[in-house]
Amino acid sequence: MLPSAGRPRPVFFFLGLLAALSLSLASAAHAEREVRFTANWAFEASNAPFVLAAQRGYFEEEGLDVTVDAGEGSSAVITRIAGGSYEAGFGDINTLIEFNARHPDNRQRMVYMIYNRPPLAIITLKESGIETPKQLEGKAIGAPANDSAYRMFPLFAEAAELDSDAIRFENVAPNLREAMLVQGKVDAIAGFPPSALPNLLKLGIDQDDIRIFYYSDYGVPLYSNGLIVTERMIEEEPEVVQGLVRASHRGLKASIDDPLAAAQALRKKDSLINVDLEERRMRFLIDNQLITEEVKENGLGAVDPERLAASIDVVAEALELDNPPAPEQVFDGEFLDALKDRSVAQ
Repeated sequence: MLPSAGRPRPVFFFLGLLAALSLSLASAAHAEREVRFTANWAFEASNAPFVLAAQRGYFEEEGLDVTVDAGEGSSAVITRIAGGSYEAGFGDINTLIEFNARHPDNRQRMVYMIYNRPPLAIITLKESGIETPKQLEGKAIGAPANDSAYRMFPLFAEAAELDSDAIRFENVAPNLREAMLVQGKVDAIAGFPPSALPNLLKLGIDQDDIRIFYYSDYGVPLYSNGLIVTERMIEEEPEVVQGLVRASHRGLKASIDDPLAAAQALRKKDSLINVDLEERRMRFLIDNQLITEEVKENGLGAVDPERLAASIDVVAEALELDNPPAPEQVFDGEFLDALKDRSVAQ
């Protein structure tokens, strides 16, 4: 007796179920892990490597669906991640040191260093008459409260032997910082030269009229921004961390190789981006923050253990941290590729 036309044969039903199960498993295998990523600031050259990595599919190739959001300052990256609204970001290691010391039960870690030379500086104009850091005494410095250059100013003041009590800080909006300097409302600003310099040029200031006092030039042994993730992710999802590191490295390397492509990626993210300005900013970053003698020796993404330990000591002393974290509680280099894959031209 033939089976009813409206009832599937048992073998067909089994094969159909098997096919559906296989399709479900294949979809799960290719499912992308969503990661919310916070930039250090507005979309500009400093964040271009992550934007470029997202647009070129580098994160996707690692099984990650990464959303890159604009930030509120390098220091704010830590609190954003610690608060749970983000799992990764491009933040300041010195703020990370302070946070981990004060919150040992909620530590974050950097897994890829980008700003080998910290872009922390005091910037002024020739017309101010300030030719040395000592002449900042009695003057007003403008800085946003979440800016790392402001947060780390005590280190610079100590290294340059400044009387901090003789310096007045004005809390300024980040987007008004350079304008206030040009208008003479402050005598100097604390900030990142890669961001400030192009903005000052855009405001009509001649580059020869800009003076920059880098903290590092006065013996402050700090590192600066890099890729930061939660300790929970490192412990529970190391494959996600590995994917973030690998894709971010590819984005950074691509930005170094082609600064124009990095700037154009920003334009795709924000139609108001000035491509020429961001390409110039990217080249400034490469020459002044990214490629140093240490990077030529140790490769992109790494840190020197002795220098990191010294920087932790300096930050701990300046910020009066009773329980500073150990270097391995601040930076984890286990996710870096081999040196040959991270090397740069000598």
